[in-house]
Amino acid sequence: MTLDPNAAASQRYHDRFDVSLYNPIGEFVASNLNANRDDARVVDLMVAVQNAALELCGDERHAGAWHRLAVCCGRSFLSTHTIDAIWRFLRAFSDNDTRLDDFEATAKGMLLAYRALDELKAATAHANGVHGWHGRMAYDLLAAVELFTGAANALLAHEDETYIREKLQSALHRVTGALYEGIRHSDQPALFDFRSTYFPSVRDR
Repeated sequence: MTLDPNAAASQRYHDRFDVSLYNPIGEFVASNLNANRDDARVVDLMVAVQNAALELCGDERHAGAWHRLAVCCGRSFLSTHTIDAIWRFLRAFSDNDTRLDDFEATAKGMLLAYRALDELKAATAHANGVHGWHGRMAYDLLAAVELFTGAANALLAHEDETYIREKLQSALHRVTGALYEGIRHSDQPALFDFRSTYFPSVRDR
Protein backbone atom coordinates (compact mmCIF):
# COMPACT_ATOMS: atom_id res chain seq x y z
CA MET A 1 0.00 0.00 0.00
CA THR A 2 1.32 3.45 -0.95
CA LEU A 3 1.13 6.03 1.81
CA ASP A 4 -0.15 9.48 0.90
CA PRO A 5 2.68 11.87 1.90
CA ASN A 6 0.19 14.70 2.41
CA ALA A 7 -1.85 12.52 4.77
CA ALA A 8 1.32 11.70 6.72
CA ALA A 9 2.12 15.43 6.83
CA SER A 10 -1.35 16.20 8.19
CA GLN A 11 -0.90 13.60 10.91
CA ARG A 12 2.49 15.04 11.82
CA TYR A 13 0.89 18.50 11.96
CA HIS A 14 -1.79 17.33 14.40
CA ASP A 15 0.72 15.42 16.51
CA ARG A 16 3.02 18.43 16.92
CA PHE A 17 0.41 21.21 17.16
CA ASP A 18 0.94 23.10 20.44
CA VAL A 19 -2.13 25.13 21.34
CA SER A 20 -0.22 26.93 24.10
CA LEU A 21 2.07 28.42 21.43
CA TYR A 22 -0.65 28.93 18.81
CA ASN A 23 -3.35 30.80 20.73
CA PRO A 24 -1.16 33.72 21.88
CA ILE A 25 -0.22 34.38 18.24
CA GLY A 26 -3.83 35.27 17.47
CA GLU A 27 -3.90 37.77 20.33
CA PHE A 28 -0.57 39.30 19.26
CA VAL A 29 -1.70 39.63 15.63
CA ALA A 30 -5.01 41.19 16.64
CA SER A 31 -3.17 43.67 18.85
CA ASN A 32 -0.67 44.55 16.10
CA LEU A 33 -3.48 45.10 13.58
CA ASN A 34 -5.65 46.94 16.09
CA ALA A 35 -8.44 44.49 15.30
CA ASN A 36 -10.70 41.92 16.94
CA ARG A 37 -9.59 38.31 17.05
CA ASP A 38 -12.29 37.36 14.51
CA ASP A 39 -11.36 40.14 12.08
CA ALA A 40 -10.84 38.77 8.55
CA ARG A 41 -7.24 40.04 8.45
CA VAL A 42 -6.38 38.20 11.67
CA VAL A 43 -8.14 35.04 10.51
CA ASP A 44 -6.31 35.12 7.16
CA LEU A 45 -2.95 35.51 8.86
CA MET A 46 -3.64 32.65 11.25
CA VAL A 47 -4.58 30.44 8.30
CA ALA A 48 -1.25 31.45 6.73
CA VAL A 49 0.51 30.31 9.93
CA GLN A 50 -1.25 26.94 9.74
CA ASN A 51 -0.34 26.55 6.05
CA ALA A 52 3.31 27.26 6.81
CA ALA A 53 3.24 24.62 9.55
CA LEU A 54 1.73 22.10 7.13
CA GLU A 55 4.44 22.86 4.59
CA LEU A 56 7.13 22.27 7.22
CA CYS A 57 5.49 18.92 7.95
CA GLY A 58 5.89 17.95 4.30
CA ASP A 59 2.50 18.82 2.81
CA GLU A 60 3.25 19.53 -0.85
CA ARG A 61 -0.05 21.36 -1.33
CA HIS A 62 1.32 24.25 0.73
CA ALA A 63 4.71 24.68 -0.97
CA GLY A 64 6.06 28.19 -0.40
CA ALA A 65 3.64 28.89 2.46
CA TRP A 66 6.46 29.92 4.83
CA HIS A 67 7.52 32.64 2.39
CA ARG A 68 4.00 33.93 1.82
CA LEU A 69 3.59 34.12 5.60
CA ALA A 70 6.87 36.01 6.01
CA VAL A 71 5.89 38.59 3.36
CA CYS A 72 2.47 38.99 4.96
CA CYS A 73 4.07 39.56 8.38
CA GLY A 74 6.41 42.21 7.01
CA ARG A 75 3.74 44.04 5.03
CA SER A 76 1.27 43.89 7.92
CA PHE A 77 3.78 45.58 10.23
CA LEU A 78 3.58 42.77 12.79
CA SER A 79 5.94 43.36 15.69
CA THR A 80 9.21 41.46 16.04
CA HIS A 81 7.69 39.98 19.22
CA THR A 82 4.83 38.52 17.16
CA ILE A 83 7.22 37.21 14.50
CA ASP A 84 9.25 35.52 17.23
CA ALA A 85 6.08 33.89 18.59
CA ILE A 86 5.23 32.55 15.12
CA TRP A 87 8.79 31.26 14.70
CA ARG A 88 8.60 29.40 18.03
CA PHE A 89 5.30 27.80 17.01
CA LEU A 90 6.64 26.74 13.61
CA ARG A 91 9.85 25.31 15.06
CA ALA A 92 7.86 22.46 16.62
CA PHE A 93 7.04 21.15 13.15
CA SER A 94 10.54 21.06 11.66
CA ASP A 95 13.45 21.96 13.89
CA ASN A 96 16.80 22.90 12.30
CA ASP A 97 15.08 23.76 9.01
CA THR A 98 16.66 26.60 7.01
CA ARG A 99 13.18 27.71 5.99
CA LEU A 100 12.59 28.75 9.61
CA ASP A 101 15.65 30.98 9.51
CA ASP A 102 14.56 32.40 6.16
CA PHE A 103 11.06 33.05 7.48
CA GLU A 104 12.36 35.06 10.44
CA ALA A 105 14.95 36.95 8.39
CA THR A 106 12.50 37.79 5.58
CA ALA A 107 9.70 38.91 7.89
CA LYS A 108 11.94 41.07 10.09
CA GLY A 109 13.95 42.40 7.18
CA MET A 110 10.82 43.61 5.39
CA LEU A 111 9.24 44.96 8.58
CA LEU A 112 12.27 47.03 9.55
CA ALA A 113 12.80 48.23 5.98
CA TYR A 114 9.20 49.44 5.78
CA ARG A 115 9.63 51.22 9.11
CA ALA A 116 12.82 52.85 7.86
CA LEU A 117 11.06 54.07 4.72
CA ASP A 118 8.74 56.26 6.76
CA GLU A 119 11.71 58.02 8.34
CA LEU A 120 13.59 58.16 5.03
CA LYS A 121 10.71 59.90 3.28
CA ALA A 122 10.62 62.55 5.98
CA ALA A 123 14.41 63.01 5.78
CA THR A 124 14.24 63.30 1.98
CA ALA A 125 11.58 65.98 2.21
CA HIS A 126 13.67 67.99 4.68
CA ALA A 127 16.84 67.68 2.59
CA ASN A 128 14.89 68.99 -0.40
CA GLY A 129 14.47 72.26 1.48
CA VAL A 130 18.20 72.86 1.94
CA HIS A 131 19.58 75.55 -0.39
CA GLY A 132 22.79 74.92 -2.31
CA TRP A 133 24.46 71.93 -3.87
CA HIS A 134 24.97 70.12 -0.56
CA GLY A 135 21.21 70.02 -0.07
CA ARG A 136 20.52 68.97 -3.65
CA MET A 137 23.12 66.19 -3.45
CA ALA A 138 21.79 64.99 -0.08
CA TYR A 139 18.25 65.00 -1.48
CA ASP A 140 19.23 62.85 -4.46
CA LEU A 141 21.13 60.40 -2.25
CA LEU A 142 18.26 60.04 0.22
CA ALA A 143 15.82 59.57 -2.65
CA ALA A 144 18.14 56.86 -3.99
CA VAL A 145 18.17 55.10 -0.62
CA GLU A 146 14.36 55.09 -0.66
CA LEU A 147 14.38 53.42 -4.06
CA PHE A 148 17.11 50.94 -3.10
CA THR A 149 15.13 50.02 0.02
CA GLY A 150 12.02 49.48 -2.08
CA ALA A 151 14.02 47.25 -4.42
CA ALA A 152 15.38 45.25 -1.48
CA ASN A 153 11.86 44.69 -0.12
CA ALA A 154 10.69 43.63 -3.57
CA LEU A 155 13.56 41.11 -3.70
CA LEU A 156 12.64 39.70 -0.30
CA ALA A 157 9.04 39.38 -1.48
CA HIS A 158 10.16 37.63 -4.71
CA GLU A 159 8.34 40.23 -6.81
CA ASP A 160 8.63 40.65 -10.58
CA GLU A 161 12.24 41.25 -11.59
CA THR A 162 11.22 43.86 -14.15
CA TYR A 163 9.74 45.94 -11.35
CA ILE A 164 12.92 45.49 -9.29
CA ARG A 165 15.02 46.62 -12.25
CA GLU A 166 12.88 49.77 -12.57
CA LYS A 167 13.49 50.58 -8.91
CA LEU A 168 17.24 50.04 -9.26
CA GLN A 169 17.44 52.07 -12.45
CA SER A 170 15.61 54.99 -10.84
CA ALA A 171 17.89 54.76 -7.80
CA LEU A 172 21.01 54.81 -9.96
CA HIS A 173 19.73 57.87 -11.82
CA ARG A 174 19.39 59.59 -8.44
CA VAL A 175 22.95 58.59 -7.51
CA THR A 176 24.18 59.91 -10.86
CA GLY A 177 22.35 63.19 -10.22
CA ALA A 178 23.98 63.45 -6.81
CA LEU A 179 27.44 62.88 -8.27
CA TYR A 180 26.86 65.57 -10.89
CA GLU A 181 26.21 68.02 -8.07
CA GLY A 182 29.56 67.09 -6.49
CA ILE A 183 31.43 67.29 -9.81
CA ARG A 184 29.94 70.64 -10.74
CA HIS A 185 30.05 72.48 -7.45
CA SER A 186 32.59 70.90 -5.07
CA ASP A 187 36.02 72.48 -4.59
CA GLN A 188 37.36 68.92 -4.94
CA PRO A 189 35.39 67.49 -7.89
CA ALA A 190 37.77 64.53 -8.32
CA LEU A 191 36.40 63.10 -5.06
CA PHE A 192 33.06 62.51 -6.80
CA ASP A 193 34.46 61.03 -10.00
CA PHE A 194 33.44 57.36 -9.99
CA ARG A 195 33.72 56.68 -13.71
CA SER A 196 36.01 53.69 -13.03
CA THR A 197 33.23 51.90 -11.14
CA TYR A 198 32.36 48.65 -12.89
CA PHE A 199 28.82 47.25 -13.09
CA PRO A 200 28.40 43.53 -13.84
CA SER A 201 26.93 42.54 -17.21
CA VAL A 202 25.46 39.34 -18.61
CA ARG A 203 28.98 38.46 -19.81
CA ASP A 204 29.96 37.99 -16.16
CA ARG A 205 27.59 35.04 -15.71
